Amino acid sequence: MLESYVTPLLMSYVNKYIKNLKPSDLQLSLWGGDVVLSKLDLKLDVLEQELKLPFTFMSGHIHELRIHVPWTKLGSEPVVITINTMECILKLRDGVQDDHESGSSSTSRSASDSVKAQAKPRRLQQAAPSDPDLPPGYVQSLIRRVVNNVNIVVNNLILKYVEDDIVLSVNITSAECYTVDDAWERAFMDITAPELVLRKVINFSDCTVCLDKRNGSGKIEFYQDPLLYKCSFRTRLHFTYDNMNSKIPAFIKMQTMVESLKLSVTDQQLPMFMRILELVIALYYGAIGAPRDGDADEGSGPIRETVDPVPGMDVEEDNQGMARPFSSSELCMQPGGPDDQMDEGWVSWAWSFVPAIVGEEDEEGEDGTYHQREPGSSPSGTQQHAQPRDPVVSIGFYCTKASVTFKLTESLSESSYYSPQKVKSREVLCLEPEGITIEVLMMGEAFFDCQIGIVGCRAVCLKGIMGVRDFEDNLNRREEDAVFFMCGETLSAKGMTYLTNSLFDYRSPENNGVRAEFILDATNHKETYTEIAGMQRFGAFYMDYLYTMENGGGKGSVGSQDSPAVAKEEPLPDVQESSTKRLVVGPLEVRLHSSAVHRILKMVACAMDHEYEPYCKPEPELVEERRAPATPEELSSLEEFIPTRLTCLTLLKVCITVSVAEFNLLHTLMPVLMGQKAPPAPPSVPAFQPVRPLPALRFQVERVNVEHTVPMYGPELVGLVSALSQPSDNLLHHCYAHCYLKVFEFQAGLTCQDTAGTFLPLLPIIPSFSTALYGKLLQLPACWTKRSPVPTTECIFELPHFAVQATMAQALLLQALCQSWTHSLGNGTPQALSEGLLQQVFRAPGVKSRSPSPTLECSVQNVELKLCSRATVKCASGTVGAVKVCARTPGSEEGSKEKLVPLIQGPSDTRELHTSRWLNEIRKPESLLAPDLLAFSVQVPLQGDDCRNSGAVLLVSVQGIAANVDPVVCTWLLHQPHRTGSRQQQQQQQQAPAVVAMAMPLAKRREDEVSVGSTPLAKQPSNQASDYASSPVKTKTVTESRPLSIPMKVMPISTAVESWSTSEERMKALIAHAWDAVKRLTLQRHDGDHTVFWAGN
Repeated sequence: MLESYVTPLLMSYVNKYIKNLKPSDLQLSLWGGDVVLSKLDLKLDVLEQELKLPFTFMSGHIHELRIHVPWTKLGSEPVVITINTMECILKLRDGVQDDHESGSSSTSRSASDSVKAQAKPRRLQQAAPSDPDLPPGYVQSLIRRVVNNVNIVVNNLILKYVEDDIVLSVNITSAECYTVDDAWERAFMDITAPELVLRKVINFSDCTVCLDKRNGSGKIEFYQDPLLYKCSFRTRLHFTYDNMNSKIPAFIKMQTMVESLKLSVTDQQLPMFMRILELVIALYYGAIGAPRDGDADEGSGPIRETVDPVPGMDVEEDNQGMARPFSSSELCMQPGGPDDQMDEGWVSWAWSFVPAIVGEEDEEGEDGTYHQREPGSSPSGTQQHAQPRDPVVSIGFYCTKASVTFKLTESLSESSYYSPQKVKSREVLCLEPEGITIEVLMMGEAFFDCQIGIVGCRAVCLKGIMGVRDFEDNLNRREEDAVFFMCGETLSAKGMTYLTNSLFDYRSPENNGVRAEFILDATNHKETYTEIAGMQRFGAFYMDYLYTMENGGGKGSVGSQDSPAVAKEEPLPDVQESSTKRLVVGPLEVRLHSSAVHRILKMVACAMDHEYEPYCKPEPELVEERRAPATPEELSSLEEFIPTRLTCLTLLKVCITVSVAEFNLLHTLMPVLMGQKAPPAPPSVPAFQPVRPLPALRFQVERVNVEHTVPMYGPELVGLVSALSQPSDNLLHHCYAHCYLKVFEFQAGLTCQDTAGTFLPLLPIIPSFSTALYGKLLQLPACWTKRSPVPTTECIFELPHFAVQATMAQALLLQALCQSWTHSLGNGTPQALSEGLLQQVFRAPGVKSRSPSPTLECSVQNVELKLCSRATVKCASGTVGAVKVCARTPGSEEGSKEKLVPLIQGPSDTRELHTSRWLNEIRKPESLLAPDLLAFSVQVPLQGDDCRNSGAVLLVSVQGIAANVDPVVCTWLLHQPHRTGSRQQQQQQQQAPAVVAMAMPLAKRREDEVSVGSTPLAKQPSNQASDYASSPVKTKTVTESRPLSIPMKVMPISTAVESWSTSEERMKALIAHAWDAVKRLTLQRHDGDHTVFWAGN
């Protein structure tokens, strides 16, 4: 009796996927308890129809299939299905869809056409020819137990994907799926009350992924190192049912755990790997892989003319308008835009795969069917059957530790001509993330959420790069020196938070006999999964992508008048779509030294070394006329809600350190990055020696916020709004793509890495400041040609305060740091740094300089800039509140305070600038509401067909500016760092007489010369300018003489008469005469407001 029910059930699945089987032979073998089938061909059309993938099966074979049925112990032992050596080859579905490349595939395609010609739903097609009438009572319960405990074993699974010259192969040595108990141990289980839970485990052993390149004949000349080699992982499945009669679970959890994941990518594999990632992104956004016309079932009703059905759902459901993928697209008219195709491309496909996993069957009219949780989401009217509720599906991937190693390959010369080419790889870079979590939660088409988190991550330099052996084992360098990227925390300090509420967490509800609760509401989701909660769980990186489609109150669709077929149906539900992406990057530190920069740029150059065509090219903007103007109901609906996509990026506590280049071979990498031919590599590179102390420039920022908003259905919305005579501000606002950038507490300064590897305290060059930037871009500008007043682009920049301060020694060190990267010496040897310069910039605590150098400070306040572009004109305006340049001179004696000498200051009152009272008194601000120093407006017309002969306009308003020519400026400019010499030379310098000091290049200075900065200027009188003042509209020029000390220099005692005929000495004399004339002159010039007009051609 059991054979009559179990045998047809097993035969239905075997005969469904395997070709050329004789049911009589299969039935006789099953009655014997064991079936062995060899050299089987798969029905490729059925696989494509079931999986709904954007790929085509080129071939599919099974070497051996074994089925073991324990007829005498069906109630206690599982049925075992074993597949030995299964191989499938896939390729991307192209435009020619008539047949496959293989003969077996063409045969399968003809069979597929006959199947698709039927007008039945997919699930009815599967059930009608094979499923027998199930008996009631004990037999039905026994069959359910048999099905729930089937063990599937696959040995040697081979999957290959080919495209162009890419061959991606996946080889799994063993995969086994079996049923387990509540402790996740193998057992024979059934669904029992009150838990109503079924658990399964899938173990994958020795998974190897290879990525190779084939030649024009389709052969692989040499094999690359595997991307992934012998990786084992396990998957846990947890199904929760509402009652005993349920045929599909209410909650599905599928989560995979990997203890160690080691990936390896060579320079030749990197372009192919990027090509695969590009394919995944194109599939994600629906740019390729759209369902073919023949794939959709025919005769499914008029709704299909407007919105594609959800794959895997009943035709009756589609006819009633249930679970429409993007009903909000009709709010913006004309569905089928790029964003619409995106979500239908990946959401619909992902959801269609769920019924294939759980074995969903047609269950209309039976007990145990589920209704929608929100009755408002289903239309009222002619519904005859209860709609099954969409199950909640949770998919997770967890990895304890992972590593991605980048390798450079080189060919080895062989003695034999006919021997195959061999390749040797060399590791240069390794990325090591740990505590990785990827979780997906979805319920039908109405809710989708994806969260990705990383606890910690770091990047390490390995071996050598481009002939420079900077991290070889024989150098004995510290491991901390090799790390150039650090983010988040370590897994030992953070704990197992990345496994929270997963099936691998012993504290999860499923592992404690409690039914899990899922948040399926957008508001509660955003309140629960905040940025703070994400960083507390992970620490390095957190991303939350949320897409929801909620009922908007049951109003009719705005775009129904554009679709006559839809207008005859029931009013469709008015749904509100929203998409939010939030990305948070935790505290991170990046050290850009020579080893890191060369490795990163080498990876980028290798990734660009390919000739692949892009999967999708940007299409030109086509302006389509609307069929009918928007109705008041449509506009009212749009005013209430417009679907948008919001992306938020937050960076927390970022520290970037750029060190002096220890070696520089960028002249061989930059041409490749710029798309030019690579120059020949240097014949020899000198041996690498670490530079210590190593000066560096460090950038620190406390927080960076970036927000980007774009309309979800831009073409439809722009087409509607651009046709209106007077659109509202709200509608115009949503026709733009908006971007906000906020930077908090940004600062930059100099530091130095000592021999112990630690960095000295930061010497601020740019003190902490904050700024903000806003920009917006009009979508589809071609649709707004008749609306010239509408701005196409707009940008606003605000800077409350900005300052730069540095001594001359610090400025010279910055110049040397920049030149170490911009000037290459050919063989990569770095330029030597002056030891005296480093000692003067990074003085040890408590050590005083013999001649302290003044510090020059420049600051601006209240900077506002605005740029605007329209179809006929470009405009720019801005204001600068105040500018101040001053010099801070240290005291010459112990205990004396430093003095502040103003050099340039504005706005200032220039009416009494020439008097002695202004020179001596310290003036306080007269008003905090002083006018801006600079205000300007520029308007430039664009050349067009209808552009008249109108000129550009420039309006500038400048307030009073005070400039003080003080000797401290010359002291700062002529200051040179002290050179280290012998004690005798230092004594000679102390005994030298004083003469007039002249500017001299650092390379030509002699060791017996002392810079002007050695002469203290603390007792010299200086001009003190007022901080804030108003400016009259007058013009004056007044001169005044005052005593001024002359900078001196020390000349060594020498018996030889030196010649003054060199160009260096002539420059000295010229500057001396010029300074003698300028020192007695104080020049004041004040200009009133001016307006300048000039005509364009």
